[in-house]
Amino acid sequence: MPLSDREQKILEEIERNLYEEDPRLARDAPRQTRLDSSSRFKLGLLLFLLGLAILVGFFVSGLVVVGVVAFGSMVAGLVLLAGSAKDIASSARPSRDQVSQRFSQWEQRLREKYKKR
Repeated sequence: MPLSDREQKILEEIERNLYEEDPRLARDAPRQTRLDSSSRFKLGLLLFLLGLAILVGFFVSGLVVVGVVAFGSMVAGLVLLAGSAKDIASSARPSRDQVSQRFSQWEQRLREKYKKR
């Protein structure tokens, strides 16, 4: 789940304080990077398509190991696709306040329309 803007600012402040207090520790600490939803979606699609290509190779060669690698790649790709699609869908969903605001705007336009009649 991605961090909110407030949480991101707090994290950046903590990192800045760490660099100021102990720059050697901050420099030696490993950085952990996470992929955003669109990058995970692209990686998942690439893994799935690669697995599909390897699956064709399995049918040609008949080696079970190739089939297992193809299956694993396709499953990993689908897992990444499903997770990123869930994140993308949840971020695209309007909030309750936005929905109520749109409804009230629609209601106001409707009232004005029937007042004119």
